[in-house]
Amino acid sequence: MKLISILKKPISVLLAFCFILTVESFSLISVYSQGGNLSPEEEKAVIEQRIKEANNRLEDLKAESASTQEHLDTLNDKIGYLEQEMNLINTEVEENKTTVEDLQLKCEENEKAIRTAENDIKELTVKLEEATSQFSVNYDAYCQRLRAMYVSGETSVFAFLLTSSDISQFLTRLEMIRRVSKHDSELLESIDTEMESIKKSKKELFEKEQELTLQRTELLQTKENLESSIATLNYKQEELDTKKVNLSAERANANVLLTKLSNETGYYTEYLEDNKESLEEIDRALAAAAEKYKDTVVTTTTTTTTTTTAPAGSNNGSSQTTTTSTTSQSSSSNHIKFTYPVPSQTTITTGMYDYAGHSGADFKCNMGANIVAAESGTVIISADLTNADGSYRSYGRYIVIMHDKTTSSGDMVYTLYAHNSVRLVSEGQRVEKGQVIAKAGSTGNSSGPHCHFEVRTPTASYNDCKNPAKYLP
Repeated sequence: MKLISILKKPISVLLAFCFILTVESFSLISVYSQGGNLSPEEEKAVIEQRIKEANNRLEDLKAESASTQEHLDTLNDKIGYLEQEMNLINTEVEENKTTVEDLQLKCEENEKAIRTAENDIKELTVKLEEATSQFSVNYDAYCQRLRAMYVSGETSVFAFLLTSSDISQFLTRLEMIRRVSKHDSELLESIDTEMESIKKSKKELFEKEQELTLQRTELLQTKENLESSIATLNYKQEELDTKKVNLSAERANANVLLTKLSNETGYYTEYLEDNKESLEEIDRALAAAAEKYKDTVVTTTTTTTTTTTAPAGSNNGSSQTTTTSTTSQSSSSNHIKFTYPVPSQTTITTGMYDYAGHSGADFKCNMGANIVAAESGTVIISADLTNADGSYRSYGRYIVIMHDKTTSSGDMVYTLYAHNSVRLVSEGQRVEKGQVIAKAGSTGNSSGPHCHFEVRTPTASYNDCKNPAKYLP
């Protein structure tokens, strides 16, 4: 009993400590999930906790021999957290880069200011030496005059005038005395001016020397800060590189499970990949296309129909119908009301939020199945994304339509259809709702034949991807 009593206290303390940690962790996660304002360190702590939980769950699933889907879902969760963590570190890296660049610029400015101050000091020193030298010459001359005046006495001037032989000599001697007096006055003024100039130059020189000392101190401090920031940046960059390697390995694991699951179910989707550069390239192409065709979509009062041959990318050479329309978006009939992009499929096999980075909805379909326009509009992109070796990448053979109908709030809507085997429409072509625009395939980053369908609003940017399920019947 005594032993139990002794053990009670430390166990109670330990349990209380565990409880506090649990509460704090839960509190952080709650704040994070509710969009609270956490510091980067707090965000990283929350994410690391979630990664740890995902790892624990993966270990449990291995022991339980759970389904591939559950493994994949948990691994996708972990990948999502890893991406969040990597994005935080990447933000820190970019901020540190900016700090380093700012400090480098400040160093350059300080060094330039120091060179300017040093040049100013040299110029002021020369100026002071010249003024001092001139002052010495004038001062010596003035001293000689004073000595001469002292030796001759005050009456000598009068004697000099009174001993004149005639009026002409008197006036001549008077003019001489006046000129000497004027010279003496000018000499005195010159000495005063030079003394003031010397004082001013000395003051400026003193201030410049102080300024130079301060700038050198600031430069030294800035260089120390720069060295520290570079060290931090290098550390963060190494951390980021490590996280990228880890993330790449986890994506590879997920793709192995994805392949297995796709083969078991026949539901295909996109492999996980680091496609940031590709998405940025596509975003630029879409932005340019949207700008190019922004004035071509208006409303429906006049309709002209013409027939054209199948565009490049078609494998069958069949003719297509192109319809040009002018419309007026004034009623609810001009708001988008989508049909399914694969008429035979109304079930989304992989949703927008089923794994990190999935930007649309996937529909199961056989190779060559019809892909249709979800709404009427103008084809602004009909293209193939290929690698240097000619193989398809990313969306593969894809089509983007800018619709002539808007959301209920008046926003423009763009739809994207990816991984097609054949494209049946060309850029600039008008299409109607339900019109066949492509044949299903598995080009680009795809685990098998399916239609990847995206909805983007109010712009054609990847960041404006919306959940297609919200707009489908």
